[in-house]
This record gives sequence, C-alpha cells and structure tokens, in this order.
Amino acid sequence: MVEATERSSLTPSSSSQIPNQKILSKDDFLELFIAELTHQNPAEPMNNKDFILQMAQLSSLEQLNNLNINITSMFQAQMLSQISQLIGCKVEFIDPSTGELTQGEIKEVIWDGTNSYLQIEDKIIPLSLITKIISKGG
Repeated sequence: MVEATERSSLTPSSSSQIPNQKILSKDDFLELFIAELTHQNPAEPMNNKDFILQMAQLSSLEQLNNLNINITSMFQAQMLSQISQLIGCKVEFIDPSTGELTQGEIKEVIWDGTNSYLQIEDKIIPLSLITKIISKGG
C-alpha cells in the first residue's frame, strides 16, 4: 500500500499549487487497496492491523467527501437565498463592456453552480462588479 509519506509526494496539498496533477479519490484508494490484496504474497498476508487501518482510512475518506458535498450544497443554497434578496434593488455597478460606473435595477439572479450573476436591465453582471446598493424597490 502507498504509505502516507509517499502519498503526500504523489498528491498536492492544494489543487491550486499544481493544477494539472490528479488528486487521488476514494475510488483510486479502493483500487490501490484491492490491487494490494490481489497481489500480496500468500505466505505473508497483510497484517490484520494494517488491513483494519486501511479500511478505516477508506471509511474516513468517504465520510469526509460526503461532508464536503453537503457543506458545499448548503453554502450554495444560502448564497442563492441571500443574493435573491437583491431582486428589485437599485445598484451601482461597473459595466464590463465600458468599465464605467452605471446604475440599474436588479431584475433576476442567476446562479451557475459556482458563480452568481445579476441581470440588471438588459445586462448580465457578475456579482463582484456591484459597488453599491442604492435602494430597494424604488
């Protein structure tokens, strides 16, 4: 089995540091584990403690992955809920086509699963370009 010290050299600690390198997933871990069991020496089988430790690591990895998915979903729902309260607000924003400060009313909120956009009049503006909320509904 790939030891923790070796694994850390195979996977980056942050995907932003090495963008083109693949991080091992739980499926990769399981494949390595099965390969190890398949190719182990029958005269010297894996130690029970090692087997239990690796199963616990796999279980922990899956639970952390599920927790991450749930937290991400909750965060996205909260973001959409908060941003939707901006509908009807008059805002000041940087027009991406001209770079000038412009004002308009938010007509719609668009969430693509990662980023938030606002429809202001006939333009789709990233939330990050809003500089000021002027008034609500008026």
